[in-house]
Amino acid sequence: MTNAQAQLSGPESFLRDPSRLNMPWIESPFFETCLEAMALDPLRKEQARSYHDRGYLVIENLFEPAAIDAVVGRYEWLFNPRTVFKAPADTVQVLTRDPNRRQDAWFVSPEIKRLACHPKILELLAFLYGRPAIPFQTLDFLCGSQQPLHSDAIHFSCIPARFMCGVWVALEDVTLENGPLMYAEGSHALHDRQLFELGLWPKNLGGALGDNYAQYEDYIRAITTTGSFPLKRLTCRKGTALIWASNLLHGGSPITKPGATRMSQVTHYYFENCIYYTPVYSNPPIGQIYLRDIYDIHRERRMQHMLNGSPLPEKVLAPMRQHYEP
Repeated sequence: MTNAQAQLSGPESFLRDPSRLNMPWIESPFFETCLEAMALDPLRKEQARSYHDRGYLVIENLFEPAAIDAVVGRYEWLFNPRTVFKAPADTVQVLTRDPNRRQDAWFVSPEIKRLACHPKILELLAFLYGRPAIPFQTLDFLCGSQQPLHSDAIHFSCIPARFMCGVWVALEDVTLENGPLMYAEGSHALHDRQLFELGLWPKNLGGALGDNYAQYEDYIRAITTTGSFPLKRLTCRKGTALIWASNLLHGGSPITKPGATRMSQVTHYYFENCIYYTPVYSNPPIGQIYLRDIYDIHRERRMQHMLNGSPLPEKVLAPMRQHYEP
C-alpha cells in the first residue's frame, strides 16, 4: 500500500485501494477504479484488464530459453520407468502413480523447481493478486492430459476465496494434433460451486473422488453446453506460458496424432495470508474444512494457516478437521 492509499478513508478507500478488500483485486467489484488509481505502465494495465475480463493470460518470452531447455533435458530421466527417485516414500508415490505425469518432481529436479519459482512469474502473480505467491505443487506432463474441463477451485481453495491460480508452460511447440490446452473464456466469473450446492456430501476423505466428482463433472458439462463461455484451444510456441484464475474451466483436448508428445509443466500457486483447504472433501456451511497443509517450494517452509494477518492456532483449526458423513 502506498502512502496515498494509507491516507484514504470511507468509501474512497474501497474505490482506490486495491488491498482494501480481502480478495484478489483483479476480481474486485472496484477493479476499474482501482486500476485507474494505480500508476501502471501500458503492458501491466493491459495484462490486468485481460486477466480480469477473460480469466487468463497467454504470455510469450516470459522465460529465457535456457530455463525451458533445462527442464526438457531432465525428461528422459524423469519419465524412464527404471529411474529410482531419491525422495520420501510419499513423494515417490505421487511421482510415480501416473506414467504420463510426474507430480512434485521439483523435489528431485532443481531445474523444475527453478522454473516454478522463476522471479518473473512470481513478480507477475504478486502484481495480479496483490500478495506474494506460494508455489506449492508441480505437475510435469510428457503428453497432453486429455483431461475433461474442470475448475481448480473444486480441488484447491482458500479463505478468503480465489487466492489461487495455475501456470502452464509449454516445453515444446503445441499444435492441434498433440492435445492442446482448452479453456472456457470468462468462466472464472462463475460462482465457486461446492458439493453441498449439488446436493452431495464429501466422501472417502483424502482418497479417490468417485461418484461425487462424476456428478460435479456432469454439472461442468451442463455449463459448457449453454454456450455462454467461448471454448479456446491454445496452440503456441515452446516457452509460452498460460496463467489462469482458480475458477476458470480448463482441460486437455484430444490427441489426434498417435504417439505425439506435449511436454509441459504446470505449477499451482496459493498466496499468503489464507486458510488453505480442499473443497471436494469439505462442508463449509457446517464448519467442516479439509485443511491442506502446504509447503512453499520457493521459500522452503511449511505455511501457516492465517486469517487477517494472524496465524491460527490449532485449537481454532481442530474443529474444522472434524468431519461428518451421513
